Amino acid sequence: MRIAHLADTHLGYQAFSRVDRQGRNVMEEMVYQGFRMAVDKILELNPDLVIHAGDVFHHVRPRIRPLYEFKQALDRLTDAGIPVVMISGNHDAPKGYASISPFYIYEGQPEVYIAHEYRYKFFDLDEFRIHCIPFCLTADQYPRELDRLERTGSDLLVMHGLVESLRAKRLRTVGEHEIGDCLLKSDLDYIALGHYHNQVQIAGNAWYSGSLDYLNFGEANDRKGFLLVDLGRMSVERIEVRPGYMVDCQPISCSGLSSAEVMEEIEGLAGEIDGKIIRITLRDISRPVFRGLNQSRLNRIAASAVYMKVRPEFPDQPAPAREGVDMLGLEEEFERFLQGEQVRTGLFEEVRSYGRGLLKEAEEARRTEGINAPL
Repeated sequence: MRIAHLADTHLGYQAFSRVDRQGRNVMEEMVYQGFRMAVDKILELNPDLVIHAGDVFHHVRPRIRPLYEFKQALDRLTDAGIPVVMISGNHDAPKGYASISPFYIYEGQPEVYIAHEYRYKFFDLDEFRIHCIPFCLTADQYPRELDRLERTGSDLLVMHGLVESLRAKRLRTVGEHEIGDCLLKSDLDYIALGHYHNQVQIAGNAWYSGSLDYLNFGEANDRKGFLLVDLGRMSVERIEVRPGYMVDCQPISCSGLSSAEVMEEIEGLAGEIDGKIIRITLRDISRPVFRGLNQSRLNRIAASAVYMKVRPEFPDQPAPAREGVDMLGLEEEFERFLQGEQVRTGLFEEVRSYGRGLLKEAEEARRTEGINAPL
């Protein structure tokens, strides 16, 4: 059996302020384009099965457009005789029973097999049993669901979460659950994982397919695409969908340079900018030199980019005194908000911790200076 393993398509993801002539978010359109290109490639490779290991959508309540894009993809694949198995991930699964899963829309579609109801489910396709553990409401539920596996001797497992050995790579998103390495059973033919956005082999039989697109600069050096798994040959091939378009440039050493000289260094990177998401780091730049950069010239340089970020790294020196934010007051207000929203008990602490982290990141961003070139 040959399997196309993909995950983390995050349909509906939007970022940056750039829009096209129709007023659509350019980054969102790039995500749809990449997904359609992946489907084109899968149809060309003609595998026996497609597995999507979670986070089909970026939001738990996706808009009509991402729902439609995914329906189109399912129709193309199943019309070609390729069945699709998919699970929900932490982004597109409701965090309680009060909301309904978007995947109910696709229930009953021929050759589409979905696990999304917080519990183990399996599907028998040809000689293989596909064991699926979708997003669960609590992290301690995963071992219990795994205990329910009824092996046949030809078994695949699909899960979504961060394995224990990648703990340092946490994305810190709501509902991010850690999967113990002990759950990666060696007696399974293949384990298809989702959540981590880089392509990586975790065990002899366990892989993350990575995401198709770049969602933050921490992914600039990641391999993007999907995996073609041949269970007969016991081989895994990385399939690139399109060339990388996120560039985290080598830092520019700005010590002793004037604003004009720094601008010349930035302009020297113009060839890397066209159609890209790019970050330029200015190392050891003084605050007066940084403030003296020509914003109009930066805007012209960035005109052909999807997004350009100029990030200063100031030498160690006292920052100008600024009035701080009352973080304690904000945290207390946030907690009162959660209590008013009646967040489910099992999820309250996780949401509170995640929210506090965001508040701290926002305060840190407020204390630093940077330029996002408007486009």
